[in-house]
Amino acid sequence: MPGPSRSPTPPAGDSSTPGSSLGRYEPRSVLTRSSSLPDLVLRWADHDDGMADVWLPARGFGTAPAPAPLLYALHGGFWGSEFDRRHLRPLARALCDQGWVVVVPEYARAAGRHMAAGLAAPWPLVVDDLRMLRHRVPQLLAEVAPGRITDHRPVLVGHSAGGQLALWWALDQTADTEGADAGTGVAGPPRHVLGLAPVADMTRARAEHLGDGAVEALLGSNPCAGLVEAADPAARMRAGEWPAECTIIVLHGADDHAVPLVHSTDLGGELSALDVRPLPEVEHFALIDPLSSAWPYVFAALPPAI
Repeated sequence: MPGPSRSPTPPAGDSSTPGSSLGRYEPRSVLTRSSSLPDLVLRWADHDDGMADVWLPARGFGTAPAPAPLLYALHGGFWGSEFDRRHLRPLARALCDQGWVVVVPEYARAAGRHMAAGLAAPWPLVVDDLRMLRHRVPQLLAEVAPGRITDHRPVLVGHSAGGQLALWWALDQTADTEGADAGTGVAGPPRHVLGLAPVADMTRARAEHLGDGAVEALLGSNPCAGLVEAADPAARMRAGEWPAECTIIVLHGADDHAVPLVHSTDLGGELSALDVRPLPEVEHFALIDPLSSAWPYVFAALPPAI
């Protein structure tokens, strides 16, 4: 049975059409907009990309900090070095204000560390980074911010290429989650994934040369047999893989010219468990912009921060 692929009803208190206010500002302005600095910067690995910014919910005057659920936000940029985690600061601040402990990690990208390591493409380092940071970050948080995390099973939000990474993370079953516990910093598998215009179908993105050949830059121009499929969340979900006890929601703007909406709606039509929500009059960057009229739909697609 085809999966849901529909324009959602506006969240309570919002009667606007998604994107209806986008003409008042430059959508890409979120990429350079100033925002509050993170509360913590964690070093989870001894290389240039081994950093993660952390926002902690504010506590009331004279009160102990209340624990909050953990959310990772994975940035996009077609896995290239042009963009880094800093452009997600407005999103991170907005989600933190809603009660989340927000972690925005860096990761290996094209034109980066893989060349020094003698690798043809960065994907092996990206895999290593994701597996390492999902273990080290909770451990570090337990050390430097004890008692601030309520749930060992995080929520993942990924935009564009970061959406591919979030979906891949959820599908990756190599993590040792035995004894997962927020207090000890032992990570658990994600419980909820929100893809914002994700590059979920890597095979199709490669064939259509999205991002001026971004998939080739990530995986190599002549990847070994099975590599594209292993990195491709859409291929893996079509083959029957699905993360245990995990909700996956995809928001995608109809005016997205970077990652076409049809990539998500076609996939949603094939997978009954995938909740795809097209947003009319929304382009690629509005989904990470708390000032856009698409933002209430982003917030509504997350579980309660309790």
